[in-house]
Amino acid sequence: MKWARTTAIVFLLAVSAACLLANFIAPASYARQFREEPNAAPSRQHLLGTDDLGRDRFSRVLYGTRVSLLLAPAAALLSSLLAAFIGGIAGFAGGWVERCVMAGTDLFLSLPWLFLLITVRALLPLNVSPIVSVLITFAMLGCLGWAGAARIICADAGTLGQ
Repeated sequence: MKWARTTAIVFLLAVSAACLLANFIAPASYARQFREEPNAAPSRQHLLGTDDLGRDRFSRVLYGTRVSLLLAPAAALLSSLLAAFIGGIAGFAGGWVERCVMAGTDLFLSLPWLFLLITVRALLPLNVSPIVSVLITFAMLGCLGWAGAARIICADAGTLGQ
């Protein structure tokens, strides 16, 4: 199993390095269009082909992954901070506070938040820049992912308080 962990770490580091060096690795810029080659199949020039506007898919994946790799840890940090705060307060307070907070957490876990994400994105104006849209999406992911970890922290904090 140690080889699997090592392989995963090497792969993640390689993907991260490729994304951070996208300016040098990518065969074309993010938005460059090859208008004579829309929907082209994968080739030496376009490793993953082109989309319907003739943009190189491999370049777009590299640049898009850069944004995800930078914002996903921020969303995870936000989620962890919320879980630590809510679960810690509930666990240390105990009694009726814990029951009320955990009931709210259970309700939060039971709701399909993916639909809220889709709805919020649909309600954003069409002229919102892509980076603002991505920031809003990752902020919402961070605000919606705390409940499961809060239950665990509450249980641990409750055993510490006894």
